[in-house]
Formats: sequence, structure tokens, C-alpha cells
Amino acid sequence: MLTRMAVLSTTAALLLMAGASVAGAQTSDAPAAAQPAPGDAPATPEATSPATTPKAEDGAGTPAPVAPTPEGVANAPQAPTTGEAASAASAADTLSPQIEDVQTLGPWTDGDKNGVWRAVMMQDGNDPDRYRFYVQQIEMTGSQMSLKSSTEIKEINKIQGTIVGYRADEPDDEDTNSLTLFFDIVPSEGEIAETYQLFFFQNQPYRFGPATN
Repeated sequence: MLTRMAVLSTTAALLLMAGASVAGAQTSDAPAAAQPAPGDAPATPEATSPATTPKAEDGAGTPAPVAPTPEGVANAPQAPTTGEAASAASAADTLSPQIEDVQTLGPWTDGDKNGVWRAVMMQDGNDPDRYRFYVQQIEMTGSQMSLKSSTEIKEINKIQGTIVGYRADEPDDEDTNSLTLFFDIVPSEGEIAETYQLFFFQNQPYRFGPATN
């Protein structure tokens, strides 16, 4: 009896030892979970910035395109200089307020000289109801102009009436040294204009009087 119990005990002990060995073998054979190494951060995909469109540089870099110049602006006449503007203003400012009318009557020539005839009508300084009338020669040399002669038609200052208009006859291309002018004058005591005629000749006496048909 004791012998059978001893055998059973021995058998049980052997079974327990075998189970422990099997359990240990199973435990040691299980692969260990991979542990991250200290200090190693998990790999992350690199941050990629979205594609950007280059900005146009302000001021520096590529210069802004220049707008095309409108046709004709480049050839526009230049504004007068300060000196030229001052000279023109002085001439205008010094023009007598008594001058009522200035007209260019036509061209004249004398050998190699040439210019234009000009008429100037102004009020009499002593009597605003009377007029003074001048025929002038303006000589032109290049772009320069100068007064060559000035002749007063004195009969006009003696007329009792108002000059309502005057005009030059068409100049003769073959004789540019003479003028024919017509004046419309309303008498002081009348209502209907009367016509007067002036024949003007260079370096010769002029003729003035009522026009004849």
C-alpha cells in the first residue's frame, strides 16, 4: 500500500515538473513586443508647404510696365518758358485800353523785304466819340517782327459819326504796296451808315473820302 502511494506521489511530482517545464518553454518562446528605443521619436512624414505663386515685387525687382505714350503727345508743342510767357503778358498788359480793333489787311513786299499791312483803330483820348485810325507796315525777318512805318488817316478823326465796321479789298497779287479799304460810318445825326473809301499807297499820299459807285 505504501509502495503504491509512493509511486503515485512520485508520478504526480513528475507530472508537475513536466507541466512547469512546458509552461516555461511556452513563455520563453513568445516573441517580446518591440519597444521603441529611448529618445527615438516616431517617424512622421515631412510637412510640405503648399505651392505658392511668386508675388510681384513692389518697387524693387522687376519694374512695372510703362504705359504707352498716346500718339501725338511726344510731338506736342512745348509750353513757353517763363521769359517768353512774361514777355507776352507784358505786351498784352501794356496794350492801350483805347484800342478797339486791330486787323491784318494783307501782305506787302519791297525788294527783298516783306511783311504785312495792319490796321489799328482806337478811341480819341480827348473825345471818346471820335476815332483815330492807323495803317502800319509790319516787317518780318525770319520769326522776328518789327514796326516799319505807321500812318494816321487824320480825316477819320474829323468825321462826326460812329465807325460800325471796315474791311479791306482783296489785295492785288501784282501790287502788294497799295491798299483799298471801305468804312461804314453812321453820322451823328443819321441812322443809315455811309460808306467811305481809303486808297493807301506805300511812300505816297493816300486818298480818303466818300465812296463812289
